[in-house]
Amino acid sequence: MRKNNENLLIYGKVPPQSSELEIVILGAMLLSPHCVPDVSNLLFKEVFYVDAHREIFGAIMGLYDESKSIDILTVVQQLKKLDKLDYVGGAYYITKLTNNVVSSAHIDAHCRLILQFYLKREMIVISGEAIQDAYEDSTDAFDIYDKADNKIINTQERVLSGQIRDMGYYSSKVYDQYETIKQTGVLGIQTGIIPIDRIFSGLVPPDLFIIAARPSMGKTAMALSITHHVSVINKIKGAWFSLEMDGIQLTRRLASMDSGISHSDIRQGMVSKEDEIKFYQSLDRVGAAPIFIEDGGSMNIRSIRTRATILKRKNDIGYIVVDYLQLMEGVDVKNKNRNDIVGEITRGLKMLAKELNIPVIALSQLSREVEKRADKMPQMSDLRESGNIEQDADSVLFLMRPEKYGMLESVSIGGKEYNPIGLCIGKADKNRHGECLNFAMSFIGKTMQISSHPDDTPFSKEVSSWKPIEEMPF
Repeated sequence: MRKNNENLLIYGKVPPQSSELEIVILGAMLLSPHCVPDVSNLLFKEVFYVDAHREIFGAIMGLYDESKSIDILTVVQQLKKLDKLDYVGGAYYITKLTNNVVSSAHIDAHCRLILQFYLKREMIVISGEAIQDAYEDSTDAFDIYDKADNKIINTQERVLSGQIRDMGYYSSKVYDQYETIKQTGVLGIQTGIIPIDRIFSGLVPPDLFIIAARPSMGKTAMALSITHHVSVINKIKGAWFSLEMDGIQLTRRLASMDSGISHSDIRQGMVSKEDEIKFYQSLDRVGAAPIFIEDGGSMNIRSIRTRATILKRKNDIGYIVVDYLQLMEGVDVKNKNRNDIVGEITRGLKMLAKELNIPVIALSQLSREVEKRADKMPQMSDLRESGNIEQDADSVLFLMRPEKYGMLESVSIGGKEYNPIGLCIGKADKNRHGECLNFAMSFIGKTMQISSHPDDTPFSKEVSSWKPIEEMPF
C-alpha cells in the first residue's frame, strides 16, 4: 500500500479528495467518541488523502483498540508516544480539527463520500499501472487484465467489508428502537392522528409515505395537520416543498388550525374582536415553528434533493413534505413519457429519504376512474401517472370523504357505524411494515384540518353500508 500520494500527480491534476471532509470526520471522532465504532467499521488509514490525517486517524484507532478514552488530550499524548505529533502539526492542529464540527449526525454520509474519493484515487493508480504494463512488449495482455482486475476486486472488497455488518449490530439497533417505542408508543415521529400512529408507527425514517386522493378530499389538510402537530406543537424541524400553494397560504391555514378560527373568516378579514387576540397568538406560534418552505412554481427532484440536503446539513430537518408529485418537473424529459418522469421522481424521493435518513411525505393526485365506481373508494390503479409510485413507496394512504360525493347514509368500518358528515376515511393500501386497513378520521371543515375521530377508531379491511343519494355527474 502506498505511503504517499506522489504517483497520483502524474496527470497534472489534484487527485480526487476532500481535506475538509477528512477534518470533519476526525473532529467528530474527537468530540463524539461514541461514533468511533461506526467510523472504524467503514474507514481505514489509507482512505485519508492527507498524510497527517492518516496518522491522526491511526492514533485514534490505537486508543480505541486499547479501550482507552478518546479526546483531544489523549490523542495528543498518543501521537507523542508514536513520535508523530510534530509531523501532524502539533497539538494546535489537533485542537483546530474540532473548530467547525457541530455534531456527528451525518458522519456516515461523510465517510461514504471520502470512500468514493479513495476508490477513484485507487482506480487512477491501477489504470496507470495497467497503461505502463500495456506498453511493455514482454507482458501478456491477459496477464495485464487479470492483474488490474484482481487489484480492483481487492480494493472493492476492502471498502465494502466495512459496510457489511453482522446480526449483532442490527439486533442492538432493533433493541434501541424497541426501547424508544416503549417510551413514545411509535417507532417514528408522532403525527398526532391516532390511527396513523397505530398503523404506520408514525413517520418512520427512511420511509416514503404517499398520501393520495382526488381534489378537495384532504391531502394538503392531512399533511398540514401532521405538520401542525409535529412542528408547531412539538418543534421538530421540517421542510415543505409546495408546488401548489404559496408560503402565505400554508401559514394562514396552520394559524387557522392552531387557533380554531375559521379559515374563511381569516381569509376575508372577518375575525371577531374577541378572536383576533387568539389569532395573533397563533400566528406568533406558527411563525416561531421550525418549518422551512420552498414554494417555487417549478421544481424537479434534483433541485429538491439539493435544497433538502442543505437544510439537513444546516438545520437538521426531521421530515419533508412534497405537495404534490404530479406538479413536479422532470430533470431530463427528452424521450420520456410522464409515467417515466413521475417514476424518476418517486425513486429520487425514496433515495433522498435514505440519504438523509428522514421520512418523506409526498402528496399525489388520483385519476377520475375513482368517480366512475359506485363506492368511490380509491385503489392503486387510480394513482395518476403512477410509474413506480406503488413500487417505491413504503406506505400509500388513500383519503375519501363520503360527504363530498353526497353519500349521507351511515358508513360501517370494522362493524362500527359512522355518520358520513365530517368523516374522512383512510385506506392504507400499502404498508410495507404492517397490515393494510381502513379507518375513520374527522375532517373539520372550518379549519380544514384532519384529526383522530372522536370515537375510538376501529380498523377494518372492509368499508361498507353506504350508498350515494344519487349518482354524481362525473
